[in-house]
Amino acid sequence: MLRIFWEIKKLTKSRQKGFTFSQSEKAKPMLKSFLPKAKSSLGFTLIELLIYTVILVIISLVSVSFFIQVVNVTETSRRSREALDNAKGALDTITQEIRHADSVYTPTSVLDNAAGQLSLETLRDVPSDEDSTYVDIYLDSQRLYLKREGVTDQLITSEKVVVTSLKFGLLADSSAKPAIQVTLTVKYIDAASGQTGSLGNSVTLTSTSTLRSFD
Repeated sequence: MLRIFWEIKKLTKSRQKGFTFSQSEKAKPMLKSFLPKAKSSLGFTLIELLIYTVILVIISLVSVSFFIQVVNVTETSRRSREALDNAKGALDTITQEIRHADSVYTPTSVLDNAAGQLSLETLRDVPSDEDSTYVDIYLDSQRLYLKREGVTDQLITSEKVVVTSLKFGLLADSSAKPAIQVTLTVKYIDAASGQTGSLGNSVTLTSTSTLRSFD
């Protein structure tokens, strides 16, 4: 019985050793087949890295392009607002002068012309030794000025804009009540280049006012 026990034990050990050897033999081809896959996997990682880089560059270009577009739209809006504010301010000043005027001084007025001039006889800001005074509204090198007697010419628009058109028209309705129609076009000018902006930076406004003596 003892001998049989030892024989069984030896057989078991040999089988265990055989199993371990066979397992290691089987592992070799598996390891060999795994190594090429590892190399292949490394290659795909580099390609993916290149793809990610290209995608990142495309996204960056799109983002920069969008940012530039937003800046351009904002700048265009700012310039248009600057032109509009100046046009409104200039038109308000001219309208107030017309409403305080007694008559249009036709000898020095230039009507129905894009480079017009309006001369008014007014009771506004009259010198102490006068009964009335005169005020001129005119263009000079695309700048809009207001000139009173004895006073330095006053620029009534910002230096950021130019007035490309100033037109005065004398109107009269059926009751023979005259009025002055004012049409002016203001355009933003780039301070750096000295050039006017695009058409989108140009504003044209029109207003009609009745002289004081006919209110």
